[in-house]
Amino acid sequence: MEPLRAERVVIAKSVLEHAPSRARLEAMQLHVEAARTDVLDDDEVERLLAELGPRAGRPRGGLDGRGRAKELVAFSRFGAGPAVREVFPGYSWRELRNGRQQVEEHGVLCQTAIEVQSVVGCAFDCAYCPYTSFVCIRLDVETFADQVEALVRARPSQTLWKLNNRSDTLAFEPEYGLAAALVERFAGFDEAMLLLYSKGDSVQHLVGLKHNERTAASFTITPEPVADLLEQGAPSPSARIAALGTLHRAGYPTRVRFSPIVPLVGFREAYDDLARRIALAGAPELITMWTLSMVELAELPRIVPLDQLDPQIVDDARAAEAAMRGDKGAPFPPATRARIYRDVADIVRARLPSTKLSLCLEAPAVWDALGDLLPARWRDGFVCNCGPRATSELIRLGRPRTP
Repeated sequence: MEPLRAERVVIAKSVLEHAPSRARLEAMQLHVEAARTDVLDDDEVERLLAELGPRAGRPRGGLDGRGRAKELVAFSRFGAGPAVREVFPGYSWRELRNGRQQVEEHGVLCQTAIEVQSVVGCAFDCAYCPYTSFVCIRLDVETFADQVEALVRARPSQTLWKLNNRSDTLAFEPEYGLAAALVERFAGFDEAMLLLYSKGDSVQHLVGLKHNERTAASFTITPEPVADLLEQGAPSPSARIAALGTLHRAGYPTRVRFSPIVPLVGFREAYDDLARRIALAGAPELITMWTLSMVELAELPRIVPLDQLDPQIVDDARAAEAAMRGDKGAPFPPATRARIYRDVADIVRARLPSTKLSLCLEAPAVWDALGDLLPARWRDGFVCNCGPRATSELIRLGRPRTP
């Protein structure tokens, strides 16, 4: 487990009353440095979580947030039966990602799916992330695994299940034990797949598991200049590549997200070197690209120093500032994003010719500009990292299987 520093740790009393949860707590506490630790009634823990603030508009960590202690780390439980709690106020353990809403409200393509969550808040402190100031982790893994298995069996139309999109599961492993528990559950499915989505490098405990290729490991990897500047709390790119290679050799399907692509000066050369090293570890089945987005130009200096960005791309952002205000793709305009993707895609095709490419949360015009580089879109979907049917079988076909 990655080390955590916290201003305050709170522990729900129900954790201490549930032997498996208590054992996980004791193992994880060895990695947590806290100025204050309190054991509270469960309702009081939930009240403190609610006070962290509304879901919408959560501020990003920023450059000044790197290395800062978490405001709060909460260890609690889902509970059991009809009293099962949500993972965090405003966040369901079975959260619906609404593709139609993304199109209608933000003009970007996404696919409707349910994501499963047992943690909100991240151990890392990436400058561009809005989940850096706290961690809320539910420790009753058995309850969660049972809930997930029942949900997967009840919803056969969804075949890929993304885990903990607003955290990083591997950052808490192997002490947490959730990744292994779900890998073993999904090994029993014929079509459904689990998606581990991580910047973490704690994977050795997964190597000997019987996974039956029903878990895909998706690693977010950035070049060193980006990681050194913006991802100082996460494992290095070299460590992530090594973790990818470890799981690739263990037979897991692997994927990579170039996310966010931050166009620093020399980013093309940096991505060429990154793709070369990934190829040596083991070619992933898919690489998904997403530029730094959802950041207004006025806020951008909080996230990345402007003088370290490619000057032409900064000029593009300045020229389009008014047009991009309120746009989910901000600060870089669509034509600039398409040019960045094409440059990176050309590198991937040269270094990893068997790897498929995709985009994330992008405008249709950007998809169309990259059409010759991406699997074809079909009437109700497309191949991407997290799509509800984006199994390894679909990625190989590039389209849905014919019934």
